[in-house]
Amino acid sequence: MNTKTFISENGLDLVIKSKKSAIIFEIGGVNTEKYKFIFTFKPHVFKYLFEYIEFEARECWSGLELKEADSLSSDYNEYYDKEFDNEGYLNIKNNSLEIERPILENNRLYKFDKKKVQSFLYDFNKKLTIENI
Repeated sequence: MNTKTFISENGLDLVIKSKKSAIIFEIGGVNTEKYKFIFTFKPHVFKYLFEYIEFEARECWSGLELKEADSLSSDYNEYYDKEFDNEGYLNIKNNSLEIERPILENNRLYKFDKKKVQSFLYDFNKKLTIENI
């Protein structure tokens, strides 16, 4: 399993773990009593975050394509975590990610499958392109 930590400007650690068929976002450090986290990055770090996730996704899944969500199962914004039997949420903002984890008792924020990571990367790349115009 590959692991990399991105430290946000607001002091939160976004831990990205990748293994065969999964990319996982976790909150680093202590498990707080919050569900929602906003990770804000400098523009160059935000771009590197995209590049890192795309690289790891291509290592996890063959035939990965960045494409717009065309169904609920490919829309990353809301996801159901089977293990925790609860929902989590993810939004891309200007140089930041807003993530609401499914449960308080675990540091996992989000677990991507291939369909969701494809639409996430599509929107992430689109956001980077718009911000650089």
